Amino acid sequence: MALQTVTTIKIGETTITNFSKLKIIQKIHDHHSFSIAVRQDLLVEEFKSVMPASQRLYGEKISIEIKPLPGLDDLMIDTNPNHYIMQFYGVVTNVRIQKSRNKDMEKIMLIKGNSTTILLDGAKECNSFTNMSMADIVNKVKTGYDIDMEVIPLHENNLAYTVQYNESDFDFLNRLAMQNGEWFYSNGRKITFGDAGGRLQPKLIYGINMHDFSYEMKVLPTQFKTIENDNRAGEYYTDNTLVYRKEAEGFHQNFVNKSNQVFTKETVLQLNQNSAGANGRSSVEKYTKNKMRFVMSGLMQVKASSEVPGITIGNDVLIQGLDKQLESSYRVTKLRHICDDGGGYHNHFTAVNLAGSTFSPKTNPDLIAKCKSQTAVVTANADPEGLSGIKVQMPWQQAKGETTPYIPLVQYYGGDARGSHIIPEIGDTVFVDFQGGNAELPIVTGTMTSRKEKSGYSTPNNDIKAVMHSRSGNRIITDDATGDITIESQKGETIAVIHGDGNIRFKAPKNIELEAGEDIIMKAGRDIKAEAKENIEIEAGNNINQEAGNNIGIVAQGDINEFGDNKTENITENYKRSSHESTQFADEVKIFSTQENMLLESSQKTVEINSAEKSNLF
Repeated sequence: MALQTVTTIKIGETTITNFSKLKIIQKIHDHHSFSIAVRQDLLVEEFKSVMPASQRLYGEKISIEIKPLPGLDDLMIDTNPNHYIMQFYGVVTNVRIQKSRNKDMEKIMLIKGNSTTILLDGAKECNSFTNMSMADIVNKVKTGYDIDMEVIPLHENNLAYTVQYNESDFDFLNRLAMQNGEWFYSNGRKITFGDAGGRLQPKLIYGINMHDFSYEMKVLPTQFKTIENDNRAGEYYTDNTLVYRKEAEGFHQNFVNKSNQVFTKETVLQLNQNSAGANGRSSVEKYTKNKMRFVMSGLMQVKASSEVPGITIGNDVLIQGLDKQLESSYRVTKLRHICDDGGGYHNHFTAVNLAGSTFSPKTNPDLIAKCKSQTAVVTANADPEGLSGIKVQMPWQQAKGETTPYIPLVQYYGGDARGSHIIPEIGDTVFVDFQGGNAELPIVTGTMTSRKEKSGYSTPNNDIKAVMHSRSGNRIITDDATGDITIESQKGETIAVIHGDGNIRFKAPKNIELEAGEDIIMKAGRDIKAEAKENIEIEAGNNINQEAGNNIGIVAQGDINEFGDNKTENITENYKRSSHESTQFADEVKIFSTQENMLLESSQKTVEINSAEKSNLF
C-alpha cells in the first residue's frame, strides 16, 4: 500500500509538477542520489524544446518536497505533521535524454544528482593539521563551501597530527569521522559531522504504516589484542577489545557472548596509528575502543518498508506492533524513497539499535591516509626533548605554511647514551618514508642531494668519501686514491692527516694540547724530534729521567743554566770539561783522587793557590 502524496520539485527557477518516477537513495557517510524521469509529453510548454531545458537544469540546485494529500490527517497514526514531510536539497549533476523504438519508449528526460555533500567532493587535496581539535579541522576544511553544515563532534581533545593526502574534502572528512567513530551524514537538508541531539522519531506500527520488517543478527570475531608503538617514548602499548564491550548495552551483550562462543581465538593486531607527536597509550586505547565499535555495529540491523515520508537519515524511528523484544527505537542508516506519477509513495530503510550509544555504525579505525615516500625540506632541528627529531615540510605543505611535528630521524647507530648524532641543517633536503604507509607517521630515512645541493666530493673513480662535513667547514675526508684520511678545521686548516704510506701528520694554526689523567707514552721505531721556533719547556712534579743507549748531546747558542738542591754526576770512564773560562763558587770545595795522582797543570801560565787564611799542602 502506498501513501498518496503531493510532490513539489524545483530546479533552479523551474518547477516540475509532472514526472514519471522519482527515486531518492540516502546513506550515512555517503552522498545521497536522486533520479527523476520526465516524459516529453508531460513537459510544460516551456520544455517542448528538450535540449535547452536540459542545459537549463544541468548544474542547478534542486529542492524536493513530498507530503500527504490534504485531508488524509485522519489516516495518520502519528500526530506530528513533520513526520510526514520529506524535504531534500541537492544539485543536478547529470541530465540524459532517452528515446527508443525497440523498447517503445517515448522521449524521456532523466534528471540525476546528489545531495549538497557532492560540493565537498571536488578535486583531490593535500593538507595537514597540527595539534588541532576535530571541530577546528572540520570547520577549516568546510570554509568556502555554500553548504549548511553542523559540526558537533564528540571527540573534543586535540589531534596531534592529522593529514589529508590526495583526498577530496568529502573523502577526508568522511574518513576522519569513521576512523574516530563520529557520524557524518546529510538528512536531506543539513549536513552533520558528529551527533546532533533532538532527533525526530516517527512512529511506525507494523500492518498500518509499516508493511515489511526483518531483523538480522550476525556473529563476528570480537577478541583482538592490539599493539601500538610510541617511537618517541621508545615503548609499545597493548590493549584488548573486550575491555570496551560495554560500548553498546542491551542485546549487544548477548551478541558478543554468542560471537565469543563461535570465534574463541584472540588474535593480535599490530597497529601503525600513533600519529607523529601523539601518545602511544592514548592511541592504542582509542583504536581498540573503535575496533570494538566497528564489530558491534555489524552484529545486528533491521530492514523495513513504510509509507511515512518524514523518516530521515540519521534520525530514529519508533517501531511497534511486533514482538515486545523487537519494539524499540532504531536509528536509520540507509533510506530509499520511491514516488510514482500517480503520487503513490513508499520507502525502504535500514536501521540499527545501538542501545543509546552515540558512535557511528560505520566506525572503522583501520581507515588511514596512505602516503608514499617523498622528499621534504628541514624546517627545524632543535628537538625540545633531545631525541634528534626534526620538523620537515613536504612540497604540498609549503604553499600553506604547514609542517610536520618533530618526527624521527633514522641514525646509523643508536642506543641509550650512545650512538651517532648527525642532524641535517635547516633548509636541507631529506627523504621521508611513512611507517605502515600511514601519512601521519613520517620518518626521515636520509638526506638527498640535487643539482641545487651538491656535496662537492664526486670523483670519476669514487675515490673521495666525506665521512663528515659540518656547516662551519669542519670535515673528515678519506681518499681511496692516496689512502689518506684527513681532518680539517672550519678555516680549511689541516689538523691531522693519516697518510696511506704510513705517515701521520698533526698540524694546528695555534695550539695542540695533549692531556692525560695518568701516563702519556710515546714510542718510535727510530727518531723522536721536537722543534720549536721559540721555547721548549719540560716540567715535572717529581723526577725527570733521561736515558740514551749511546750519547746525549746538549747544545745551546746562549747559556745553559742548571738549578737544584744537589747535583751528582757519575761517569764510569773519562770526565772532561772544556770552556773559554771555568769558574766554580761554593761555600766549601772538595776534590779527591781516590786511587791515582791528582795533577793541577797550566799549559801556559801559573797555577795559583790563594786562600784568605792558610793553605795546607800535604
